[in-house]
Amino acid sequence: MLKAKAINLLIKSNAFAPVRFFNRGKFPILMYHRFSQNEEFGKTSKKTFESHLSYLIKYYNIISLDDLLAYQANGQSVPPRSTTITIDDGYRDFYEIAFPILKKFNLPATLYVVTGFVGRENWIWTDKARYIFIKTAADQFDFTIGAKRVAGIFHDVKSRLAFAGEVNSELKKMNDPAKETALQEIASEMSVSIPDLPPDEFAALNWNKAAEMQNNNIEIGSHTASHPILTNVPDDVLKYELRKSKLVLEEKLQKKSLHFCYPNGNAAERERAEAESAGYASAVTTEIRLCENKDDPFLLPRIDAEPEMHRFVQSTSGFDRFKNR
Repeated sequence: MLKAKAINLLIKSNAFAPVRFFNRGKFPILMYHRFSQNEEFGKTSKKTFESHLSYLIKYYNIISLDDLLAYQANGQSVPPRSTTITIDDGYRDFYEIAFPILKKFNLPATLYVVTGFVGRENWIWTDKARYIFIKTAADQFDFTIGAKRVAGIFHDVKSRLAFAGEVNSELKKMNDPAKETALQEIASEMSVSIPDLPPDEFAALNWNKAAEMQNNNIEIGSHTASHPILTNVPDDVLKYELRKSKLVLEEKLQKKSLHFCYPNGNAAERERAEAESAGYASAVTTEIRLCENKDDPFLLPRIDAEPEMHRFVQSTSGFDRFKNR
C-alpha cells in the first residue's frame, strides 16, 4: 500500500517523464480483456478505463494498429511516444462500456474476436471454470488436473475467480479433448451443469455491433474460431482455426486486411508461420514488453493494461523492464 501511494505521488509529479523519454523510440501495444461498470475482480472498470485513456492522451499519441504496421512496412520508424490499444476475445462488455468511451475521445483500437464465440457457437473455454466456481454451492475443492493436485478453500467471488484462474493454468497445458474432459469432471465434482452457450455474464457481442464498431474507429481482428491454445493443437486444427476465423470475418465485415492474436499468447515458429501464410497483416503475443521497430510483425509483444494506475504508468513507460536490469 505504501509503495503504491509513493508511486502515485511520483505520477502526479510527472516523475516518469525521464523513463518515457528514455524509451521514446519504443511503443506500448496495450492489452485489455474485460470491462465493468464498477470495480470487479479481473475486469477494467469504466472509471479506470477513462483514467487510462486520459493519461495516454496526455503523454502518448494513440494510433491504430493499421497505422503502426504501415510505418514498419514502409521502412519508417513509428513516431516517438506512440501507443496502440488492443482488446482480446469479443465480450459484450467491451461494446457496452469501453467502446462508448473510445468513441467519446475519438480514439482507435483493435478488437480481436473469437468468431465462434461472437457467432454463438462456443464459449471462451476459460470461462467455463469461472462459471463452475461461481455457481457451485461448495466452498472447497480438491482435484487432480493432469499431473497436479489442485486444492483450496474459497469464501467469496474474488477467491472463487482466483481459484478458477489456478485451475485454468493447469488446463492450458492439456490438449483440447483432455481439457474438455477435465472441465466436465470438475463440473460434476462441484455439482454444476455447464450450459451449451455462455450465460449473460460471459456473453459475446454480436456481428451487428462488430460492424457498427468497425465503422467507428475499431479494427476487428481474429482471435481464432474457438480459442484453443494453438501450440497444443495438430497442424490441421491450427490451419483451420486461423483460416476459418479469417473467412468468417471477411464475410461478416467485408474487410481483407486483418490482424491476428494468438490465444494466451502462445506461439512458436509453426504458429507464426501459419499466421503469415493465412494472410494476416500482423499477429500479437502476450510477451510483456514495449514494442520496437525491429520486432517481427507476427510476434508483436504487448503490455498488460493492469487496472491500478501506478502499475499502468510503470508498465507503459517501460519502467518495469528498466528496474529489472
